Amino acid sequence: MKKCFVWMLALLMLLSAACAEPQMERKGLELGEAHVYYPQVTGMEDAGLQDAVNAALLRHTGAETLLSRLPLTMHSPTPLRADYTWQLAGDVLSVAVKAEGPVLNDRSTQVWYTANIDLCTGEAIAFDDLFLDADAVRMAISDELEWELAPELSAHLRNSQLTPLPETFTLSATGLTLHYPLEQLSTLSDQAGTVNIQWCEMLEHLNLQEGSLLDRIGARVMLTLDETSAGAIRLAAESGQLPGIPAKLGGSVQEAVEQYRLLIDPDLYENGRLMQLEDGAFRDVYLLTDSLTDSWEHSVVQGIRADRINLHGLCTGMTAREEWQAVLGQPHATVEVDDAKADANRMLPGTSDYYNFDGVQLRLHANEEGVLTSLFITSN
Repeated sequence: MKKCFVWMLALLMLLSAACAEPQMERKGLELGEAHVYYPQVTGMEDAGLQDAVNAALLRHTGAETLLSRLPLTMHSPTPLRADYTWQLAGDVLSVAVKAEGPVLNDRSTQVWYTANIDLCTGEAIAFDDLFLDADAVRMAISDELEWELAPELSAHLRNSQLTPLPETFTLSATGLTLHYPLEQLSTLSDQAGTVNIQWCEMLEHLNLQEGSLLDRIGARVMLTLDETSAGAIRLAAESGQLPGIPAKLGGSVQEAVEQYRLLIDPDLYENGRLMQLEDGAFRDVYLLTDSLTDSWEHSVVQGIRADRINLHGLCTGMTAREEWQAVLGQPHATVEVDDAKADANRMLPGTSDYYNFDGVQLRLHANEEGVLTSLFITSN
């Protein structure tokens, strides 16, 4: 029995080491104004597994293809440029590479490459690995995009064919992001589009069993409101940044606009302006700032409002007011929002609960049926 215990302990230690959080190393090649950058991992205990992860990254991020093409574009009037973003969710590494310029031929374009790598096996994760019935979830997502999102976005896109779903996607604890070909979905600023879908929006299709991929990336935790949620919600609010939304309280408005581009002109609300950006991460998400009477150079993000989010069990369209009060306790303040005030703030009538944390205020707004419709974090 003792030998069995020692053997199991050794196995757990081995698995823990193999799945240890890696360090990311920026690799690439520069030729004049052209460049191709891609990530590689270092610091994993299992050298063979690390080699497998890095080989998968080279293949699935398009780095091999782009590095081979780079010398062939030296005389192109438009330089080939590729760079990446990455995030680690549990023991799953998710990478998106955006290549611009003469990527495929002499014509300038944009191409997304994505890689979702299981750091415990070194293998790429397929869409089908995430769901109970991948075909059913494809149909559900397609229906939502065509009937709900397409009419909303049509005025803000140059190309707007949201279906069929692209094969390129990235993962986070909060949701799935689809990365579209330029010719299928492109914004008015000529950027290849992305669409974010929250896990709570496809809950019935998720495989959330213990040890499943979605469990390992933290999706189950993000969807569960229980006794551990209060501390996690407070930490998220006090960080000044909501999961899956690349903006932070106090951050530069000008930098956010330059990186993610405005979807529409800033809209007035009662205390300032609402800003909505093009990137898929900002779907139904608004940055709150001042009235922009001065130049944007001096404006900062004073608040973030999310009308679509799942944050440790706070799920818009699902979580009832009595449910969050049972976990977070009674709010520090409650305000009734009537029709006039709702219209002034571009929101639905209802009731807002305010929770004051260290330097940050969390506001949870319920509609007249008592269901969460908007979550705010603002600087105190």
